Amino acid sequence: MSSESWELKDGDTRLGILTLTEIDQPWFRCEFAPGEGWEQVEQLFQAQAAAVDSGDQQRMMEAIGAVRNLQLKLHLRDGGEVITPIMIQIRGNKANFRY
Repeated sequence: MSSESWELKDGDTRLGILTLTEIDQPWFRCEFAPGEGWEQVEQLFQAQAAAVDSGDQQRMMEAIGAVRNLQLKLHLRDGGEVITPIMIQIRGNKANFRY
């Protein structure tokens, strides 16, 4: 079985590649490899991870909202479906998303 992989894009900027490792409904668990645009958004994802770890609901909602405001799209690398994730988390070389 070949793993599905997606290009994570913000407009035309490629932020990275997500390669599926498992489906844990509703989450898609992936390996993450940063792309040329990653540095522009990395701090938003780090802030989101820290907010989730803190357990502070207000902080979590703000951080998740900041990531959601990016208008991210996942483009299946072999063509076809483009996914708009409703939630995406990236920590180091791991990523999770749901749509």
